[in-house]
Amino acid sequence: MFGGRVTVVALLNDCTDGTLELLTQWRPRFAEVSWHAVSLLAGFRHAGWARRLAWDAAADLLDTDDDLLLSTDADTNVAPDWIVRTVAHIDGGYDAVAGRALTLRGDREHLGTTARRRLDMIGRYYTALDYLRADAEASPHDPWPRHFYEGGASIALSRRLYRRIGGAPTPPVAEDRAMFERIRQYGGRIRHALDVRVFTSCRTSGRAPGGMADAVARWIDQPEHAPLHETYAVAAALAPDRATRRDQLSFATLPAAIAEAQRLIRLARRAKPPKVEPIRVVPMTADDGDRFAEGDLEFGDRVVPAFGIIGFTDPVHQQNVPAG
Repeated sequence: MFGGRVTVVALLNDCTDGTLELLTQWRPRFAEVSWHAVSLLAGFRHAGWARRLAWDAAADLLDTDDDLLLSTDADTNVAPDWIVRTVAHIDGGYDAVAGRALTLRGDREHLGTTARRRLDMIGRYYTALDYLRADAEASPHDPWPRHFYEGGASIALSRRLYRRIGGAPTPPVAEDRAMFERIRQYGGRIRHALDVRVFTSCRTSGRAPGGMADAVARWIDQPEHAPLHETYAVAAALAPDRATRRDQLSFATLPAAIAEAQRLIRLARRAKPPKVEPIRVVPMTADDGDRFAEGDLEFGDRVVPAFGIIGFTDPVHQQNVPAG
């Protein structure tokens, strides 16, 4: 359990769903609550400015520049050890931490068999790409095991760094990725930690254009041969600056891409002693992806770094606490 002071700052952006009533009655045992209800002007009514206002409000409440800001989303639950593990990485010398956003198996099952299989395939593919990228782009300060997801569901940095980068960027979409890019521009060292976990809803209707709900709905409903958004063949995925529309995969071609990624991983491991820990290949039809031993990574464990939605989950997910 984290022994320091915790304040939960909630920013309500044009909410009409009873969130305000819930917050006025919420009395958490180990944290203080500060909420702000806003109605943004036209042109500013988007996730970029909403998140910026939340970051700024939280920064103003901190006592020192060494205090930490941790951000998540309203459709996300954080793991019970989210704060403790994040703080451990900052104490270990990192300037910022990108947590891992996953979904719960039960949520995926409610989407139906076809939808769950599609999402699991995407997750398997992106997990394989994580392994290949970590080997090809080895970083001494951010080694494997790691992920490549950078999303608003789990961001952490000190107030000092937040002030130094000039606050959070405010693009109408992808403001979370812009935040991490700005941290890098100012020389910040980011840890993409597998043990910092949050669990995001599998809903298919959301308010943020281009957000997770849009991605899930698109993946579920799109035709078999339609191009998958930001999902490319292995070679193009490992060199995204050179990717073209012809490199985009569909659900019809995705199984072959997964097999190709598996083949490359096996070749890399045979050719030389692996620079990264090997991961176990599991059958595509396996349905036990939510059960694993802590620290035992599996190939295809359903993490989707581009959107941060499909992931393997520890037994601890039964104890998740609302993220506010």
